[in-house]
Amino acid sequence: TSYDMADMVLTDEMQKAYDLIENTTECLYITGKAGTGKTTFLKYLVENTHKNLMVAASTGIAAINAGGVTLHSLFN
Repeated sequence: TSYDMADMVLTDEMQKAYDLIENTTECLYITGKAGTGKTTFLKYLVENTHKNLMVAASTGIAAINAGGVTLHSLFN
């Protein structure tokens, strides 16, 4: 069975980021070390926000995992 992102419990830091994203019109990026939950948070965000998002990553594998595209293809 697949994990339902709606059941995910956000950390305090993720909740602050989610609230910021929901309440701004600015362009934002998410960064962090490997294994910090960036991709998991992005998947949650995509499923739970009313906003239109562009998901891009620096590498092909990261882009595939996040359901996005590479930065190169985004700006090409």
